[in-house]
Amino acid sequence: MGSKKLEVVCPCCETKLQIDKKTGEVIWEEKKEKPMPSLSDMVNNLDSQQEEKESLFKKNRATERERSRLLDEKLKESLKHVDRSSEKPLRDFDFD
Repeated sequence: MGSKKLEVVCPCCETKLQIDKKTGEVIWEEKKEKPMPSLSDMVNNLDSQQEEKESLFKKNRATERERSRLLDEKLKESLKHVDRSSEKPLRDFDFD
């Protein structure tokens, strides 16, 4: 009779998994050790993250400016179409 376990290696993270053939549940896993990055790599990574954050901030700021401009235009346009008559609106009890 064959083994009740199946060994698989994850293609993404290269973790070794033992899986029960009957239930499909993971019995055991062994994660691949990741090498510790050097200090210079960590600093370069921080620099690139900072640049990415600044770029995203500038993009969002420009989007908000455009949104504000569009809302101002909508407000001005809607104010043009408002009825500016000085008469008070009629109410239901005014008809009695």
